[in-house]
Amino acid sequence: MNKTLSKLSLTIAAAMLVATPAAQAGPYGYDLHNTLAPASQGLAGTSIARPQDTVSSVFGNPATLTQFTGTQFTFGATFYKPEVKLEHDGSVTGTAFTERSDTDIFPVPQIGITQDLRGLNLPATLGLGLTATSGIGTSFRNNSGSLGAGAEFIVFGVNAGLGYELTNNLSLGAAATVSFAQMDLGLASSSAQTHDIGVRGTVGLNYDFGDTTTIGGFYQTKLKHDFDDLIAVEPGNFKSVTIEQPANVGIGIANNSLMNGDLLLMADFMYKFWSDADFWGDLYNNQKVASIGAQLTRGSWKYRIGYAYNDDPTNDGATAPIGSLTQFSNNVGVIPLSPPVIAYLQAAETEVIYQHRIGLGLGYSGFLMPNLDLDMGGGWQFKNDHCYGKKGGGGDLSCGGHSKADVYSWNVGMGLTWKF
Repeated sequence: MNKTLSKLSLTIAAAMLVATPAAQAGPYGYDLHNTLAPASQGLAGTSIARPQDTVSSVFGNPATLTQFTGTQFTFGATFYKPEVKLEHDGSVTGTAFTERSDTDIFPVPQIGITQDLRGLNLPATLGLGLTATSGIGTSFRNNSGSLGAGAEFIVFGVNAGLGYELTNNLSLGAAATVSFAQMDLGLASSSAQTHDIGVRGTVGLNYDFGDTTTIGGFYQTKLKHDFDDLIAVEPGNFKSVTIEQPANVGIGIANNSLMNGDLLLMADFMYKFWSDADFWGDLYNNQKVASIGAQLTRGSWKYRIGYAYNDDPTNDGATAPIGSLTQFSNNVGVIPLSPPVIAYLQAAETEVIYQHRIGLGLGYSGFLMPNLDLDMGGGWQFKNDHCYGKKGGGGDLSCGGHSKADVYSWNVGMGLTWKF
């Protein structure tokens, strides 16, 4: 027993060491949507109708909270690494260069707690959680030809939700997110890191068609942050910028009618309203996201696989203003946001163009002790490239533009869930 407790203590200590704030580039624009959650990462984020971990329920469709009985506590972390290669012909910055972003691996905390209230004769479940919901991280500042281009944007969400079982088949849910966001966006000497607190809400429903099929859906409001004095528009004059994460709507289905209930098949569809979001709406188009996942249970083991596809949200026709910005200033001088400059900034700082994602994962019930489950997995976002600056004059690169970004990423993580 002492050996078991020692192993458990070491595991918790290691997870606490890595669960520190950092930035990362999300797979859907800059949003994560459970793609890094302990079990869901092995399912490519598929989790709307029947999530397999508490974090995915608290931060996904809150109506699914009623699927978690007793008291459950999840603690874990996921390591995320975006890889970006930027090529520029020099027409915007004055110097041609090819450079890889020097951002490092980012740890993302995964914490979720659910409390079943049926012991109080209430057909409901409470949920609390903490994780990163959105983020970016790129840096080309060590290359003088880039004019110091780089960005860091991180949104941490603290969620509180309630799922209520109206009937044996129908559940409704609601969740509130209080977010903490940090932002640094621009060229060297043009911006300062600032932070803000925001609030958003999520409502959802789930309907269970007997023992095998479940459907679910949710709607999530926009998340607004006001970053005071974020970026210089003239020497010594900083401007505040409002940035919104988009509203989202999603629907999912899950079925475990095959292999005596041991094979769970799931599919999700989401639509992201980037065009209606302040700031990002000037850089991104609305985005469609689809994912599928499968989980096979064999004794104490669960084997997971998933695939996701989403549109490239890049708006190739972006023009000023971007939010409220028409220009910015750095050590070069005042730089108007012309279409070529905007396209360059898109390539260097908003190049989240991933379209294909695969996930693999394992789960084990009774890890170290009977009421402790282990979930671990990883994901790979396949390499995508995008040519920027083809509109409005083009460029000298072989793709026809002045800038080209090649992007891929990977993640690996784990979580422990205590069940009481």
